[in-house]
This record gives sequence, C-alpha cells and structure tokens, in this order.
Amino acid sequence: MSAILFDMDGTLVDSEPLWLEAEREVMESVGASWSAQDQLSCLGGPRERTEKIMQERSNNVKPYGYFGDQLDILMLEKLATQLQVLPNAIDLINECRNFGLKIALVTASGGQLMRTVLTHFPINFFDITISADDVEKSKPDPAPYLLAADRLSVKIQDCVVVEDSITGVTAGLSSGAQVIGIPHLVTLSDHKNLRIVDKLSDISIKNLLDWYPFLNQNKVRNHG
Repeated sequence: MSAILFDMDGTLVDSEPLWLEAEREVMESVGASWSAQDQLSCLGGPRERTEKIMQERSNNVKPYGYFGDQLDILMLEKLATQLQVLPNAIDLINECRNFGLKIALVTASGGQLMRTVLTHFPINFFDITISADDVEKSKPDPAPYLLAADRLSVKIQDCVVVEDSITGVTAGLSSGAQVIGIPHLVTLSDHKNLRIVDKLSDISIKNLLDWYPFLNQNKVRNHG
C-alpha cells in the first residue's frame, strides 16, 4: 500500500499570512518588532522554535510559553474565520482517494489549531492526522512522518510527502519518503528524492503516477 502525506500550513491552506499577522500583533503588544524575515526563521517549525526566537527578540520580557499561548489564541480565531484552502487542495486529495491511495495530514502545529483547520475540509477527509501533540519531536525530525506511515500500516518508502518549507522537506527526506517540495518564501536545495514544483495545482494524480510508478502498484483496492 502507498500513501500521500500532506503538510498543512502553506501546503494545503494559505495560513502563513495569518501567522505573520498574529506574530506581529503579539510582538507589538510587548513593544517589539517582527519582520517577514523573522517569520522565515520559524516557517514549518515547532512552537518551541517560535517561542525561543520571540523571547530573544523581546529580551525575555515575558515568562517562557507566553508567546506560544498568545499566538494560539489569535490563530484559533484567524484560522476559523479568515483561512482559505489553497486551489486544487480538495480536488487533488479527492483524486488520490478515488484512486485508492491513503491520505494523511501531518503538521507541526498543535492539535487544537489542526482541528480548527480541519473544519474547512469535508468530514473524515484524511485517513489519519498527525499534529505536534502526537510526537515528542516535531519537524524537522522525521518522527511525524514515520508515525503517519506506521498508523497507516504502510512503508515510509512507499509514501510521498508534500511540503512547502525547508523544515518540512528535511523531515520528509530524513524519514525515507519521496518528497514533493512547493517552495513557499524559501529556496529548496536539490536532493535525489526531492521533486520541486511551483504550486499545488501542478500536482495531479496523473503526474503522481508518472513520477512515482510505485503508487500504481501499491494502491488500496477498496478505499473507504
């Protein structure tokens, strides 16, 4: 069996502009600044990395954990009311499901944020979901993708990861999966197991089968 493992932020949903808004609002509330370059330092990474950088930028004016908590509060509202699903996301997943591939959502965001994003998708759209709450180490560690493969009962070598950040691509490649990178605000380095495309709409089930013939050999015969 084979599976497609999708990242969430910036890959399936246009959440990165909302994250930048929230990050700036939180930092301005303590008299500090936050730039797009600062956001790049956190892109695709776990909450702990953002907390650490914000503590440094603000000269540790708040207890550890403050910035992550404030970001969660702001982002829950923004994700619920302002989030846009990226073009082709739902169509592509439907194509993959109809073909018989297993589908996972694998994010470095926490479970509550992930569940808010999931309200923008059909119910039970993904076979499984993995958030930062499900692993001890999040991206760039390969643990989230390895856990997804394990829960889907597939070999990681029979999986294709779709990512947009250096952090996420690193996690996917380290896991042993094939990776499709959609560079978002970053430049991705070449790797033998990395295919780079410009946008999500460049991916179709036909392209996936052309690029990764093993998907055709390992599909699920009866996808529920």
